Amino acid sequence: MGGVSDGLTYDLSLGFEARGVPGTVRLSVWVNSDPGAVGSGPEAEGFPACQATVSIDLRGYDSLFGWVQVVGTESPADPARRFEVDPLEVFADLDMPFGFYGVLPTLFDAPSRRDRQQTLDWLAHAFLCVSPGRPMDRAVRPVVAFKWGFRMYDGQIDTVAPDGLALSGWNNHLSLLRTTYPGWRFEEAPTE
Repeated sequence: MGGVSDGLTYDLSLGFEARGVPGTVRLSVWVNSDPGAVGSGPEAEGFPACQATVSIDLRGYDSLFGWVQVVGTESPADPARRFEVDPLEVFADLDMPFGFYGVLPTLFDAPSRRDRQQTLDWLAHAFLCVSPGRPMDRAVRPVVAFKWGFRMYDGQIDTVAPDGLALSGWNNHLSLLRTTYPGWRFEEAPTE
């Protein structure tokens, strides 16, 4: 088994507003030292895991949110970072852009790679989204975003600490999202 850079847990709190109400996303990224305890396979040991929870004083349908996560990788063999939608496997064949959706949904991800000797930079952009009109419209707009990931080299896995991501970063992924899910309307995020 390759080395792990550290046993740190990174905690971050991000504020946002949805439907005129302030809210918070609290996220943690940690080294996955016990994959079975989080439902992932043994190959995830040593890779980071991420969990983000939503807190906002909304109820019922008004509290419906969805997490859209895109992942970009780059390696010596393919140095141009190309982002792809990262759906939850159970939703992979559905016309559903969200990895997690529901009343105050929690995002959870525990990536892995079988080949630990490869050189790879893995970066996720995660967006908490809301329908800007009626709560169950097929329209999507982000309200808060963050990035996180890992780097692999020579059997070593380094966690990339999570950080807030400007909502305008969403606009860089609109073409991908609109092509992948043509039955949905992805609205531009404001540029700060």
